[in-house]
Amino acid sequence: MSERTILVASLWIRAGAVAEFEAFERRVAGIQARYGARIERAIRVAGPAANAAEPFEVHVVSFPTEQALAAYRADPDLAALAELRATIFTRTTFVVGADVAVYSVPTPR
Repeated sequence: MSERTILVASLWIRAGAVAEFEAFERRVAGIQARYGARIERAIRVAGPAANAAEPFEVHVVSFPTEQALAAYRADPDLAALAELRATIFTRTTFVVGADVAVYSVPTPR
């Protein structure tokens, strides 16, 4: 089985843009699906204010390969959403990596 490429996105949005953000993310998820990607986790950060140090939401998205991630980023439908995105988001950061074994304590026998 091949190792999936993981994208972790931290997303800050403007105040009052929650509905627009959620609609936007549904559209983006459809584009990601074309490339075999899936949002593994979406974590809404507890209580951040608009433009605060903490993001509004963090997404963990997996792609089947680095090439699939690159193709998604170059998708013309994604590019067409850039203007809309600019009206919703105030900041975004990305980290790309790969899964590693979970750090857990062995169960005693």
